Amino acid sequence: MAEVYPEGADQRIADPDWMVKADQEGWVALTKDYSVVRDHRDVLAETTLRAFAYNNANLTGLEMVDRLETNFNRILQRAAKLGPYVYVIGRDS
Repeated sequence: MAEVYPEGADQRIADPDWMVKADQEGWVALTKDYSVVRDHRDVLAETTLRAFAYNNANLTGLEMVDRLETNFNRILQRAAKLGPYVYVIGRDS
């Protein structure tokens, strides 16, 4: 995000704005803000966004990496499918 929205703009951009940009660019989104599922169903419905969200915003960096490594093949398989969707990244699933 910091590369696309530099100088702190990544912390200020509204969720719908980055979600639409990610969809337009064909990117797969990774977020630790699970509220995108709850709060932005309308945006998801209007896009083909493929997103993966941690189910705990308080995970440490090492915990997030561990979950990515554990679920990497599943994430790659699901990311190949068309969206819109948000898959939740749990500890083992």
